[in-house]
Amino acid sequence: MKKIIFIFFWFSLLSSAQNKQVLYNFNNLPQTLLLNPGSEVYNQFHIGFPLLSQVSFQAGFTGFSTYDIFAKDGVSINDKIRKAINKYGNAEFMEANQQLEVINAGYRLKNNSYLSFGYYEEFNALAKIPRDVVDLFYEGNSDIGRRYSITKTAARAELLGVLHIGISKKINKNWQVGARFKIYSSVFNASTKQNTGNLYLENGTNNIYKQHIDNLSFLLQTAGVFFEDTDVINKSYIQKKLLFGGNLGVGVDVGFTFHPKKHWTITGSILDFGFINYSKNVRSYSVKGSYEVEGIQVNFDPTNPENYWQDIKEDFDNQVVLDTIYSKYSSLRPIKLNGSVAYSFGRPYYDDCHFSKEREFYTDKMGLQLFSTVGTVHSYLAATLFYEKRINKYLQTKITYTADPFSFTNIGLGISTHFNAFNMYLAADNLISLSNVYNAKSANIQLGINFIFNKKN
Repeated sequence: MKKIIFIFFWFSLLSSAQNKQVLYNFNNLPQTLLLNPGSEVYNQFHIGFPLLSQVSFQAGFTGFSTYDIFAKDGVSINDKIRKAINKYGNAEFMEANQQLEVINAGYRLKNNSYLSFGYYEEFNALAKIPRDVVDLFYEGNSDIGRRYSITKTAARAELLGVLHIGISKKINKNWQVGARFKIYSSVFNASTKQNTGNLYLENGTNNIYKQHIDNLSFLLQTAGVFFEDTDVINKSYIQKKLLFGGNLGVGVDVGFTFHPKKHWTITGSILDFGFINYSKNVRSYSVKGSYEVEGIQVNFDPTNPENYWQDIKEDFDNQVVLDTIYSKYSSLRPIKLNGSVAYSFGRPYYDDCHFSKEREFYTDKMGLQLFSTVGTVHSYLAATLFYEKRINKYLQTKITYTADPFSFTNIGLGISTHFNAFNMYLAADNLISLSNVYNAKSANIQLGINFIFNKKN
């Protein structure tokens, strides 16, 4: 039974990375402005197909894959779980992100700047689980003298709506800069971080063992998770919270595109530099204290019976204090950093999309992209090599190779089609794992439909 609970524990958390390496700076799609507000977009105006301009899902777990546990290889599931745990690092993490664009549109202003705006819904979750917690959950604290620490334990989950407006402006033939302003409306948030404490077992004096909880300090902050009896949770309630009825916050994105030489391009962006203030339906839980117990000293006195378990409970409650806190709190958004350097080559071309005559465009491009996320729960770095190819006026492709904490063999592919104003794109990675999807530690897919209208000078 313990093994079954263990499996469901891990894979229920894996229902939820935020690196869109295939989509980043790909083919001047309008969605690239959400990854770099300083991207170069050459169309006159665009509008995304409502609810279908970008559907995005990403998930990953650095610890082990489904195949490691459920492969039909003649090995018992208990042995496979034990092998997976033996390969588990000091602290592994799982992450998920889902986005749905409700609306995305943009228009070129008279000064040639490009104004874009829209609204999207986003769910993201991240959990960092140390090896000590896994061993304690799976084996119990049977290892005498070993301290099981919760210090690295941290997690965050949130559902929110984001209204945004941005502008991308060409400074000169070499520089394009941009910025985006965002308003966040959080439906719910749950987070825990900066936890400390140890649990350990040692030989006892009066009994065989003595249990210890040492300097425990744990805080779980929530908003919109626990409800009052009068709250009615339905579809309209969620929609209201997504549309500025939830806990509000603000953020900015900034980015640039720079051409130091004729064939070279350097880009960079900082996304979600901001915060959310949680003041509605807030409830947090704090647990602090130390405790030790060396079993029960049974005293048989029929004239004065003792309630041993009640005594232990009262003693525990006095030393390990649980507080419920209703104070508001603020949370910084996880910051995402993107950067790239690319070299363009091949046959020069001009088309309805690239109407600008200030510089030449080429059919081929290759380079290096870097991505990093910086947050209170976990931070990591990913590197991507890419090759982008324009097949013809209707079709453009991009191939990527990414090394990140989930995999060092991540191959991705992006396809973008243009038929007059109609544009459809698909981007996905970890294609090597398609032969055995259960052996994949991560998945990443984005797809969408846009109507892009161009104008020649």
